Amino acid sequence: MNRRNSPRLRFLKLAQGLILFVACLVVLVPLAYLIINSIKLPREFLTIPPTILPSEVTLEHYQELIDDKKTVRYFRNSLTVAVWTTGITILTGTLAAYGLARMRLAARVLAAVTFIFLFIRFYPRVTTVIPFFLVMRELDLLDTVWAIIIGQLGITIPFVTWLMLVVFQDLPSEIEEAAIVDGASVWQRFWRVVLPIVMPSVSAAAILTAFLSWNEFLIASSVARRKASVLSIAVASFVSDKGIQWGPMAAMSVVMIVPMIVFALFAQKYLIRGITFGAVKG
Repeated sequence: MNRRNSPRLRFLKLAQGLILFVACLVVLVPLAYLIINSIKLPREFLTIPPTILPSEVTLEHYQELIDDKKTVRYFRNSLTVAVWTTGITILTGTLAAYGLARMRLAARVLAAVTFIFLFIRFYPRVTTVIPFFLVMRELDLLDTVWAIIIGQLGITIPFVTWLMLVVFQDLPSEIEEAAIVDGASVWQRFWRVVLPIVMPSVSAAAILTAFLSWNEFLIASSVARRKASVLSIAVASFVSDKGIQWGPMAAMSVVMIVPMIVFALFAQKYLIRGITFGAVKG
């Protein structure tokens, strides 16, 4: 009996296709509904029963965002936070990870350091909002993009350091030993030998950091209210005690999501390559 046509294999393929279909629905249906809401007339949000498809397509919500000068500021601030946070994080985290991987620390010490990195990444950030606000106030950095960037760096640097530490530990030592024989210094080994090899992982770390920074809300909402407001705060601003402006909020959400979708489409091959780097050895 041909194994390719066996009932078990057909069932596995069917189950795999069904899981992928459900996953696509979970991701795409909310996005499609968000886009539909952004082109609905304001009166259609109050109809009972609610309508899914608009009776008439309108771009007035997007026109309101274009006419509002604050939209450009929101976008510029989000882009500034994402670019600076990603650049500083990748430079600092990669160097820190390389240093830790080559310091020949005891296994227990390295395990403790790794645990601290993971703890910093996953502990509830809401517990640090008030202390961070007080620190930024003392430094006179409230309502600046640097306050958001500094807050993000406290999360992204430990994450990238932990991620790259695993990559450097899996890198064969023979590669650097050959460079040492040729007289290469530590910096030369890192920049000319090691970094080009692990560049896929560095690219993946940069992509993940950019996503985290672009979507930041908690820290931004605590230290930036006006001049340094970002897109995530702009989306939340449409919810007030006077009601919810569904149309403008949906349009602003689309404006926030589209750049990341385009970025993901161009960067997905680097992300996959970085995640799978070192998975197959031989």
